Amino acid sequence: MKSQQLVCGIDVSKLTVDVYYNDSSGKEHYLKLSNDHEGHLQLISTLGVERTYVMESSGPYYMRLAFTLKKKGADVRVGNPIVIKRFIQVRMERNKSDKKDAKWIYRFAQQCEVNEWKIPSREQLQCSEILSAIDLYNRQMTMICNQLESLEQIPCNERKVINSLQQVKSKLKGEVKKLEQRLAEILKQWHGQQLENLSTVPGLGKRAVALLIVYTDGFRKIQNHRQLIALCGLAPREYTSGTSVRGKKGICKMGNGRLRNVLYMCSLSAIKHNKACADLYERLKAKGKNGKVALVAVCNKLLKQAFAIAMSGVQYQANYKSVLL
Repeated sequence: MKSQQLVCGIDVSKLTVDVYYNDSSGKEHYLKLSNDHEGHLQLISTLGVERTYVMESSGPYYMRLAFTLKKKGADVRVGNPIVIKRFIQVRMERNKSDKKDAKWIYRFAQQCEVNEWKIPSREQLQCSEILSAIDLYNRQMTMICNQLESLEQIPCNERKVINSLQQVKSKLKGEVKKLEQRLAEILKQWHGQQLENLSTVPGLGKRAVALLIVYTDGFRKIQNHRQLIALCGLAPREYTSGTSVRGKKGICKMGNGRLRNVLYMCSLSAIKHNKACADLYERLKAKGKNGKVALVAVCNKLLKQAFAIAMSGVQYQANYKSVLL
């Protein structure tokens, strides 16, 4: 970390921030402030920016504080809440409060290394909001479609209810279409060439391409295809110990579930239209592999192709042969 001596652990909630920190003499202090602009400025005026601030990425409530601290020049670190939770559990903490959480985050910051938090681009935040809204509307449309189907089974149904649900469904479809158009506009302005290149990969749909660009911030958050596979929660997983524990092999789903689900659907198209993916699928099936296992391998193949295209800046070439072969 940049500031090893001066550290601050922050537990963020909707209305307040609980702060646990040390001073230059090593004495520890606790502070509770409001989670608003005034509280953030008071935190900076009290502690300054010459220290390391560590908080959890729990929900959207930490974003405003992280933005404010970062813009003032502070060293901001945002830790994985699961990692911090396990850190607390290992130390046998039996109680939980906002003050205790802030203190444990402070301890975690002192003993563990946390990657520096970088302000996401405006386009990435906009696209993330649009994608979340589209998912929300799609879930609502699924619920409405299920309700309409169930009403059709009732002999004496209320026509006004059916008409109302159909109107809401139509409205939601229109909103989704508007949001998808806005998403396409932002992506074209933000990473237009990358969007065009990735769209040439057979089997990789528009939604998958958009998710890949947004969640990798234009492939700037990753350095190799293995990190991309791990980001999607598609990395192979082994669970064995000694001679008695032989867990079922599969994938480690510690990643983006939304992107993983979309890629799985893309793999069904890729085995029909992407020659490299089709050959891989047939080869694995011939070896006796389960169909789902083979499809997961196809997902990883798609990610490797996407990473190579994003890094090289060229479009998909069906007959491409690696110079390493």
